[in-house]
Amino acid sequence: MKRKNSGLLLLTGAAAGTALLTACGGEESIEDYPSREIEMVIPWDPGGGSDIEGRLVTEHVSETMDNDFVVVNLPGVGGTVGLEELTEEPADGYTLGQIHEGLLVAHHSDITPINYDDFEPIAAMSSADQILAVSSEMDVDSLEEFVEYGQNEEITFGGTVSGIPRIWVEQMAQELDINYNMVGYEGLAEAIQALAGDHIDAAIVDYPSAESFVAAGDMDFIAIGTDERVERLPDIPTFEEEGYDLTLGLNRGYVAPEGTPEEIIEYLGEQFEETANDPAYIEAVENVGAEVDFMGPADYREHLDEQDEIISGIIEELGDELEE
Repeated sequence: MKRKNSGLLLLTGAAAGTALLTACGGEESIEDYPSREIEMVIPWDPGGGSDIEGRLVTEHVSETMDNDFVVVNLPGVGGTVGLEELTEEPADGYTLGQIHEGLLVAHHSDITPINYDDFEPIAAMSSADQILAVSSEMDVDSLEEFVEYGQNEEITFGGTVSGIPRIWVEQMAQELDINYNMVGYEGLAEAIQALAGDHIDAAIVDYPSAESFVAAGDMDFIAIGTDERVERLPDIPTFEEEGYDLTLGLNRGYVAPEGTPEEIIEYLGEQFEETANDPAYIEAVENVGAEVDFMGPADYREHLDEQDEIISGIIEELGDELEE
C-alpha cells in the first residue's frame, strides 16, 4: 500500500503461540489466522476523534486477539483516499479500515465512487455525540445568542465539506434559520485548530477532540446534539431543550476489503465483540468522551443500509446547496 502519512503506531500483543502458515502452497486456513500483524487504516490525520477512538479500538482488540496491529493514517479528501486504497488491498484479513457516515456522504456527493458496500462490515465499536463549539473570541455564551448572531450576521463554520460535517451544518442552518458560510478542512483536527486560532467562528466537534481547547479557553461548547444532557457536560443544553428538532451523532466502525472470507469476518466480529464487553475498553472509550456502541457484522451492515438511505435522501433534498 502506498503511504501518504504513515503515522505508525505499533500496538503489541503477545504473539507467542500463533500458528504458522501452512506449508502447502503458502495458503492459510482460518485455524491459522492471524499469523502475522494486521494493519488498521484510519483515513484521517492523527489527533482527531476518529484517530483517537480508532487507536483505542486497535489497542484493545490487539490484546483480545493476542496479535500485533499497526495503525496507519492515510488522510485525504474527506477520508476517502485511505479507503479507496483499502479497496485495493488483498481480501485476506490483514488490512482493515475504519469508516463512519462521512463515507456515505462523500459517495452520494460524487466525491468518491466507493461506498460502504465496497467493504465487508466487521463491527461498529463506538459512537460520539456531536457538540456545537464556538470561538471564545466570538463573544457568544449561549445557543440563543448564537442564533441571534447568525440571523443578523454570517457565521463561518469549519469542517470537512466532502463529509458528514457538511450535512450537519446544513441541517443546523435550516433548523436554526441562520446565515453561514463554510471553510473546508481535511478532518476535524484541522477544523479545531482553526477554531482555536479564531480563524473560523464555529464547528461541530466531538468531546475528545475539543475538550482540551475548551479547558484552555480557546473555544466554548454551547449545545450538544443528544436527546438529553450528558453527565460529563451537565451545563451544556441540548438543541431539543432549547426548542430545536436537531440531534447529531457519529458511529465509528471497522471493515475489511470486499471478498474477505466469511470465516475471517465472523472471527473478527467475535473478537471485536469480546473487546466491546471488556471493562478496560469501556472505561477507555468513556474517558475520551465517547460511548461503546457495538454492532456485529450483520447488524452493522443493516445500520449502514439505513444510514445510506437517509443520507442519500438528505443530499438529494439539499441539491445545489452542497456544491462548492
